[in-house]
Amino acid sequence: MKRILLVESNPQIGKGAVEKLEAKLKMPVVWTKTLSETDQLLSSEEDSSFFAAILNLVLPDAPNGEIIDRVAKNHIPVIVFTASVSNAIRKFIWSKKVVDYVVTDDPSYIDYLVQILNRLIANRKTKILLVDDSSFFRKILSELLDIHRYKIIATTQGEEALRALKQHPDIKLVITDYYMPGMNGYDLCQKIRETHKKEDLAIIGISSEGNSEMAARFIKSGANDFIVKQSFIMEEFYCRVTQCIENINLIQMTKETAIKDFLTNLYNRRYFFDQGKQSFITSLSKRHPMACAMLDIDHFKQVNDTHGHDTGDRVLQYLSTILLDFVDTWAEGMVARLGGEEFCILVQLKDKNANIEAAVIKGFNDLREKIQAGGIQLNTKRPLLKITMSMGISFNSHTTFDQMVKAADEQLYKAKENGRNQVVLTKR
Repeated sequence: MKRILLVESNPQIGKGAVEKLEAKLKMPVVWTKTLSETDQLLSSEEDSSFFAAILNLVLPDAPNGEIIDRVAKNHIPVIVFTASVSNAIRKFIWSKKVVDYVVTDDPSYIDYLVQILNRLIANRKTKILLVDDSSFFRKILSELLDIHRYKIIATTQGEEALRALKQHPDIKLVITDYYMPGMNGYDLCQKIRETHKKEDLAIIGISSEGNSEMAARFIKSGANDFIVKQSFIMEEFYCRVTQCIENINLIQMTKETAIKDFLTNLYNRRYFFDQGKQSFITSLSKRHPMACAMLDIDHFKQVNDTHGHDTGDRVLQYLSTILLDFVDTWAEGMVARLGGEEFCILVQLKDKNANIEAAVIKGFNDLREKIQAGGIQLNTKRPLLKITMSMGISFNSHTTFDQMVKAADEQLYKAKENGRNQVVLTKR
C-alpha cells in the first residue's frame, strides 16, 4: 500500500496533519520528526512505497533544508512545509526541484496540501504531449513535468505530434514550441484544433523569442496559453500547466454529470437513448450484430422495506460495478440505469459468423450466475444479502432502436412471469 511520509518536528502541526490527511486521502501517513529518524527509516526499507513526502524546511538536526536532498534521492516527490516564505526561501525551495511548498501559517494549508496530493494521484494517469526540436528544452521541460508525475510523450516536430495524438487520444495537454522544422507552432495548433476542441484538449505555446504579438498569434491559432522559455519560473510553469489541465477536467466532469446517474455512475436514461440510437444505426450499416438486455433486480422492494434505502443504494452500486466489469471484459458496449432497479446493457458483437444467440445466452447466464453467487455483506453478524436479477434480451433485427428496447423489455417481463432469476431472449 502506498504511504505518505511526513517529516515535521512540531507536534501540533504533525499530529493535525496526520489525522486530516489520513481522513481525507484514505492513505496511511508515516510521521518522523528529525533528519536522523527519517534517514533510519529510509535506509531500512529496500523498496520505498512512499507516494509522496511532506518535509519541514527547518528541523532540529537539519536547519537548512538538508532533509530535501536526503528524501529526494529516493525518488520520492517532495512537498515542503515552511512557516514563512520570502523571495530567498522561495528561490531555494524551487532550486531543489520539489513539487510545491505549503505555508503552514495559512489556516487553509491542509486543504491546499490535499489538493496537491490529489493532483499527484491524478497526474499519474494524465498524458502531456511535448513538441520541441530542441533536445535541451525537451529535457528541461520533461524533467519538470516528471517531478509532478505526469505521463510524458515527447516529439520533435509537428507531423510527429499529430501522429502521437492519434495514437494517444487521451492526451490532455500539448506544449509546443514555435520554431520547428516543417510545421511551426501556429500551424500545429490550427491542425490540432481541426480535430480537438478546447474543452477536450489544452495547448500551451512556448518560444525562446516570445513577445506579446507571438502570444496573441498562438492564442488566435487555438492555444490556451503562452510561455516564454527564458523568462518563466518553475512556479509559474506549474501553475499554467495545472490550470489548463484542471479546466479540461472540470469541463469533462460537467459533461459526465449531465450524462451519468449520480448514484451508480452509469449512463442515465437520456444519454442511453441518444447514444443507443446512433450505435444502432452504425451496427446496421456495418452489419454487426447488436444485443440489448433489460435487467431488473428481483424483489428489490423487499430489500428497501426490510433493510432500508441505504442498503438498497448499496445494492444498486454493487450491481453497477458487476455490470460494468461484464461489459468491459465480455463485449464492447455500454450500461445504463434507466430508473429505480432497472438497468439496460447494449453490446455490439463483431463476429458475424459466430452463433450469436448461443454466445449471448451463455454470456448473460454467466453474468446472472455471478450475481446470484455473490451478495452484500451488511455486517459481520449477518449472512450475505443475496441478490438475483431477471434479464430479457433482443437483437438489432428490429426496424428501430426503440423497437429493439421494447422487445427486450417484453422478454424481461416473461422472465419475471416465469419465476425470475433467468434469461429470456427473442430469436434473431
